[in-house]
Amino acid sequence: MRERLGKLTENLDYTLLIAVVLLCFYGIVILYSSTRFGYGVVGENPLFYVKRQSLWIASGFLLLIMIILVDYHNLERFSLAIYIFSILSLILVIVVGRITHGSRRWLYLGVFPLQPSEFAKIALIIFLADFLSKNKTKMENFTYFLLPFFYTGLYILLIFMQPDLGTSLTYIVILIIMLFVVGSRIKYLLTIFLVTFSSFPVLWHFLKDYQKRRILVFLNPNLDPLGSGYNVIQSKIAIGSGGLLGKGIFQGLQSQLKFLPAQHTDFIFSVLGEELGFIGAVLLLFLYIVIIWRGIKIALEAKDIFGALLATGVVSFFLFHIVVNIGMTMGILPATGLPLPFISYGGSFMLTNLIAVGLLLNVHLYKIKW
Repeated sequence: MRERLGKLTENLDYTLLIAVVLLCFYGIVILYSSTRFGYGVVGENPLFYVKRQSLWIASGFLLLIMIILVDYHNLERFSLAIYIFSILSLILVIVVGRITHGSRRWLYLGVFPLQPSEFAKIALIIFLADFLSKNKTKMENFTYFLLPFFYTGLYILLIFMQPDLGTSLTYIVILIIMLFVVGSRIKYLLTIFLVTFSSFPVLWHFLKDYQKRRILVFLNPNLDPLGSGYNVIQSKIAIGSGGLLGKGIFQGLQSQLKFLPAQHTDFIFSVLGEELGFIGAVLLLFLYIVIIWRGIKIALEAKDIFGALLATGVVSFFLFHIVVNIGMTMGILPATGLPLPFISYGGSFMLTNLIAVGLLLNVHLYKIKW
């Protein structure tokens, strides 16, 4: 056991781990700045959100340690069970989940809410990695190529019923990138893209009114400046006013005077941009680039296709969240409600982030012959 632990500590990807630790610390600082005046609840303890987020981070690192102690190949045996359990948890949300802000997305276990759709991202990555690695050669058949879309479609249907359009898009991106990496035919992927794109007019009628407004406001934020466009307009003002060096930590007008909605969750990057400016944003992006770079390197160096696909799924998940969240706050992408990895407040999302990092570290560790 001692020899095993020695090899684990010797071969750990410390570059990746340090980047994640720094991001978590960075997130705590920005979270405190955005909530220290009792954001959301009058008279709230200024450390309320910081304490809860710190607890989630500590819990997440415990899960991360547990994950790297077990060879990731054991996940292959349980991938179907993980997939089914995840589907059942999403169904449970629809049946007994609590409605918050018009959406039914959370299960409450005592005082702690859990969002199964976040953990389902990890479940989908594990299941698809197992399925695609075992059926790589069968992907030549278009009918068989469609099977992963069916499995992913069950998730999307259940998520869409909550409703949560942003998370649904995450599943699609993870699937497409994993299919591309496994070597699926480009013409098959293009066919799916063209069919999906051409079906937008039909899908439009299935969107909720607020989702339609978000898309229209993205095209023209001034269409509803005091309603659906308010968040994006205030976010752009905050980021633009930060300049090169920012107004200083705890000195942002948009955040400290609470003009910026969802400033501790979806729009926390706006707080960072206003208070720490371009330099603070570049530092954040640098840490993200380190994580993406290490993830791609781990995927390329994995000793088998299952490990490579696990790493690919994790990188796809992180990359999509980063690009969409930052693009949303800058007004160059529609507001989808996707949080920023390691920075936005949220227990389920933080646990999911650290579980995903645990998978990357695991694939890196077990590429070495024991």
